[in-house]
Formats: sequence, C-alpha cells, structure tokens
Amino acid sequence: MSLYTSYYTRQLALRPEAISTPEVVDGKKVQQAAVPRRTVDATGPYVQWLQTRALRGQDARSWPDLLPGPVGALGMLPPAAMLHQPVSGAATKFAGQAPSKTRSSVNVVCWTPDGRRCLSGTQAGEFTMWDGASFQFESILQAHEGPVRAMTYTRSGTFLVSGDDGGVVRFWKTNLELVKSVQAHGESLRGLAFAPSDLKFATASDDGTVRVWDFARVAAEQVLAGHGGDVRCVDWNPRSSQLVSGSKDGLLKLWCPRAGRCIATLHGHRATVMQAAWNANGHWVLSASRDASCAVHDMRMRRALASFRGPSKDVVCAAWHPIHEDLFVAGGNNGSLLYWLASRPEAPVGAVPAAHEGTVWSLGWHPVGHLLASGGGDFATKFWCR
Repeated sequence: MSLYTSYYTRQLALRPEAISTPEVVDGKKVQQAAVPRRTVDATGPYVQWLQTRALRGQDARSWPDLLPGPVGALGMLPPAAMLHQPVSGAATKFAGQAPSKTRSSVNVVCWTPDGRRCLSGTQAGEFTMWDGASFQFESILQAHEGPVRAMTYTRSGTFLVSGDDGGVVRFWKTNLELVKSVQAHGESLRGLAFAPSDLKFATASDDGTVRVWDFARVAAEQVLAGHGGDVRCVDWNPRSSQLVSGSKDGLLKLWCPRAGRCIATLHGHRATVMQAAWNANGHWVLSASRDASCAVHDMRMRRALASFRGPSKDVVCAAWHPIHEDLFVAGGNNGSLLYWLASRPEAPVGAVPAAHEGTVWSLGWHPVGHLLASGGGDFATKFWCR
C-alpha cells in the first residue's frame, strides 16, 4: 500500500498553528520546517482494481506481475484482488506510530468494524482511539479501573465488549457510551468471543474456566471447566457452534457450548497457549505458545497440520489475515513480527525484526487487510502496510 500526503494534511501543514515555533540557535531564530502527516490511502488501489478488471478481465492471474521496489508498489492492488498471491498481504512496511498518552503498555488493539479507526486498550485501563488512515490521536477514555485484557466488537458491529484484570466485562455502544458492567469472573479476564449470531458470547479467565453467556440477558449459561491452569484465550467458530480455548497447561480444548462439554483435547504445545484463533474457513485453528512455536490445527481431524518456529522463545500473539485464508502473522516477546503461509511452514514469507522495543502483546488486521496494527510493551501502537 502506497503512502501519500493527502490534500487535507498538506493544507493542515501550511496553517500557522501547524508550523513549529522558531528555535533560537546562537542568538538567531531558526525556523524548522513543518513535517506533513503521512496517510495510508486505501481508495486508490480499489479504483485501480476496478479499472484493471474492465480492461484485462476478471481473472487476476493473467495480469502482469508487480515489479520489485517502489515502482511496483504503485501498482499494488487491494488484498481482495490478489487472492492468488497471499504473500502480497504481508504488511512489513512501517506506516505510522501512535504512542500511548499515559506511557502504559498497549495490551490489546482492534479495528472498528468500518475500519475508519483503531482502538487500543492499555495497562492503565484506557481506551485510545486513533484515526485509521493518518494514525492521529482522536480521543481517550478511562474505560476500566484496571488493565484492559480483552476487547472485541460484536460480529454485527453494533456493540463493543471489553474485559479487565479484575474479571469485569463492560458493554459499550459504538460511540463508547457505557451500557452495562458485570463481574464475569473472580480473576483476570483473558479472552472474549462472539457466536456467529451474536446471541451468545464466551469469556476466558485466569480462574481456569470458560463461560458461555446470553448476550441479551448478560447471564451465564455454561461454565466450561477442564483446563489445568489459567485459560488465556478463547475463540468461537465463525461457522458453527464450537469453541476453542488455550491454557497455561499447554492444551487446546474444543468445546460444545450448548452441551457444556469438551469434545476434544489437543496436546500440541509444551508451554502456555497464549492465542487460539479460528480461521474464516471454520476448519483451522491457529495457536501461539510460549514454547516458541505456532501451530495450525485441522479440527475436523483433531490434529496439527503444521508447526511454525516463532519469532522468539515466547510467541505471545498471532492473527489470521482477514482476506488471505493461508496467511497469518505472529508476534513475540523480542518485539519482532513474522508472517507465514499455513501451506509453507519451512520459512516465513516476511519479517519485521524489531517492530517493537518490548513484547508484542496484540495484533489486529484492518478489515480490508491492507494494514496491521500492533500493540506492545514499549507504550506504542504501530501500524504496518504492504
């Protein structure tokens, strides 16, 4: 995705208030040049895609390959147009940085459903809203009394749900107006996931349980116990009534939320499972563990398809690309990012060796797939483009 300075930001940079005050050096006033803001444009590639389809047909596989370097970047089409080239979705180019206003660790990041803004939850219990194109600060809210540990929108995009270190779950409108707060667990809440219908949602906690809730009544319907330690993650199958959870005991468990029972247990890791995420196809589960590996499991066969060596000895987070079914990214405690194809476990297809100065705690793809947001222990939310 190409970077450009928009007309709006160019005009903003020319305003008197945008120009820095003169600095006195050796008794002389030296005027520093204003630095224009950088913006990631997602509109141009879509216009180019529509024009290219009209001239060359629908099948993108017959179109000319991109040239390496900046010249080829100008011809980069959106991810939806390059399904035959999933490697093109690896966001390895730095696009912008949004430092925490209170110098606290960024524990979780997520995009609004329309992709216009990115929301980060911090160790100080705050929500910070950033513009999704220019990455500029928009607003900040003291959302929780403790660190924010989990955050997700309903699949319909009408509500935001967040959880904190005290086990409290809060429900918000899209304008961040608080609707309801409930004590969901007695210990830290680690994961949130919604059913495909949004009628139910699941929570995971350090108390060793996964709980299934009725969204309308905000009432617990099932308590899923069986892990031998803290449950660090939970995700709901986007196509069926199945839950997957990962725990400090190194196990992945597949649950039936209706019956409240465990369907299968997978022993693929030797240390804490920090992340478990369903693929959009509803068959694969991506897991990230502190045993320095990621794994892709086929839940139809109840076994691992491939294992991937992580970016560090502790792989803390991982996320599937929203468009390219085969592509995922993983972040570790050494601040690096690695991009993999599930069908090519031999070597990563992209890497950012020092994306953060501290641990990468959270990763979130833009709904269109052209941007990646990462939250780290270096008090920053960073944005990466293709």
